[in-house]
Amino acid sequence: MPSPDTAIADWIAERRRQGTLEIQRIPFSACADWHFEGGRLRHRSGRFFTIVGCHCEVGPAHLAGLDLAMIDQPEVGILGFVVRRGPAGWEWLLQAKAEPGNVGGTQVGPSVQATRSNYMRVHGGSPTRMLELFTGSPAAWHVLTDVEQSEQGDRFCGKYNRNVVVEVDGAFPTPDGGLWRWFGHRELRAALHGDYVVNTDARSVICSADWGLLGAPEAGPPFARWRGRGGLGEQLLDSAAEPAAEAGYADACARLDAARRAQAVRLAPVALDALPGWRVDDWEIAPAGAAADQVVQAYAVHAEGREVEYWCQPLVASRAPGRIVLVCARHAGVLRFLLNVSFEFGLREGAQFAPSYVSGCGHANPDGLLAALAGAGAVVHASVMQSDEGGRFMASVARYEIVELPAETAAGFADAGVWASLAVLRRLSRRRGLLNNEMRSALSLLLAWV
Repeated sequence: MPSPDTAIADWIAERRRQGTLEIQRIPFSACADWHFEGGRLRHRSGRFFTIVGCHCEVGPAHLAGLDLAMIDQPEVGILGFVVRRGPAGWEWLLQAKAEPGNVGGTQVGPSVQATRSNYMRVHGGSPTRMLELFTGSPAAWHVLTDVEQSEQGDRFCGKYNRNVVVEVDGAFPTPDGGLWRWFGHRELRAALHGDYVVNTDARSVICSADWGLLGAPEAGPPFARWRGRGGLGEQLLDSAAEPAAEAGYADACARLDAARRAQAVRLAPVALDALPGWRVDDWEIAPAGAAADQVVQAYAVHAEGREVEYWCQPLVASRAPGRIVLVCARHAGVLRFLLNVSFEFGLREGAQFAPSYVSGCGHANPDGLLAALAGAGAVVHASVMQSDEGGRFMASVARYEIVELPAETAAGFADAGVWASLAVLRRLSRRRGLLNNEMRSALSLLLAWV
């Protein structure tokens, strides 16, 4: 019998062995249905997404004057999990989702993970399974969560997805074909600490959902199983139960609003072939120097079990692995987390809360934080390798970490951002446009302790 701690990772490994995912880099001229037009790279249908050039006319110092090739995808997609009440508590219907840019090919995705163009069948392929749960009238199911959340603001222009969780009863049929399987809350929590197991879309929905869905009903509120056991688990419990959470939430929102009012971000479109510091040829759209991390390339894909099994498309590749760190420290006896007010190219609001440190072009981090992370007394509580959503990014990877700093070290960063308890983060995660994509992924690491 498989261990609950490895059950999901074992299933994904099995699906990788059994499935077919073949990827080949090709020139743009061989990428059927995609062409350059009007200084953009677009699909013949005008749907899916477009690669565009952007220049930052107005913004903070790390953005002003920056030129980037971005993904313009105004459609709002669906990221939806189906859950049910099982004998041992909540169960989640996971999808073994094969994407060309995923490390390992197949990773855990939401029960339904689809762009609007896909589920409207612009590609001419088969229907999206279980779509009616997320687009129809809830008659036999119960909507538990439905909130729009942003995609990566350093590569997407204002992209949002619905993050949805619906509850069904025990009679709900599991889709056939072996790509969907029910797992319990304990198994899902364990998978959150696996390298390249749970994709970024699934993490976003899990973070935005009721965290109680990751625990047994009789266990009480999130993290309650650690009561009286000490260590990080009990610190997380106390942080999630902070009495002043409403005031902390209001203060965090006020500070984010003030930052947005104080600093505008304004972009101007630029034709790709006229984008300063970039070159466009038949094989890639790339920065000529080290001005940006991303490179756009074309790929031909064969993925068994998808609505369309053969296609080609552009993908955004990264030049180097990233590092993303959520810092925590004890303040007045409560564990708090350092949120960075992050202005990014593609965020509609200009800024959202990001993890304490995010590497790469288009991100600004608190001065001295990297040195503090390498200093004495820093404790790494979690460290997980993750690849960004493989439907748009090719092997774009980063190490996500939860690092605790000694209180005296953290005091030097008292004004570097917003220090928020888990109770405040829980409220922020349920609202649109407050936590960025990287923040939701980082926060999901803590949910392994629920």
